[in-house]
Amino acid sequence: MDMEIAKIILSVCSLVVSVLTLCGFGVYMSLSTKKRFDKKEQAERENERLRQEANNAALLKMIGDALDAKLSPLADDIVHIKETISLNTEGTVTLMRNDMKKMLDHYKEKGYASASDKAAWTELYNTYRKLGGNHFREYVDAWKQEILDLPVQKTTRKRLTETKANK
Repeated sequence: MDMEIAKIILSVCSLVVSVLTLCGFGVYMSLSTKKRFDKKEQAERENERLRQEANNAALLKMIGDALDAKLSPLADDIVHIKETISLNTEGTVTLMRNDMKKMLDHYKEKGYASASDKAAWTELYNTYRKLGGNHFREYVDAWKQEILDLPVQKTTRKRLTETKANK
């Protein structure tokens, strides 16, 4: 019976080794399959990310092209408006300079300028300067000094009546 027990033990041991070998092989296959699936899944995620980036880039390009198409005419209009404003400012400055000269000549001819005349001329001068009227600065600054140097003559009631009567 010893031989039979040994055969049984040997059979059980062979069976256990076989079962363990099969389990080990199953685990190995399971892990290698999982690794392959993980790699495949990772590659699919990467491909999806790249597709999304390509789609986003295409959308951004479409939006950019649409904005360019809409904004280009506006940019042209803005350039035209700026040019027009520049021309209008230049014309306004020229007219203001001419008005300042006419006013100065008128006050010099009268021989005086009232305080309100000087204030009006100075306000015109300050606006002229703010608009960039500096290209004839030496003349205009001299005119300003001439205006300020003119005597101030107050208008009296009698004089106002005489002026109205002469008209």
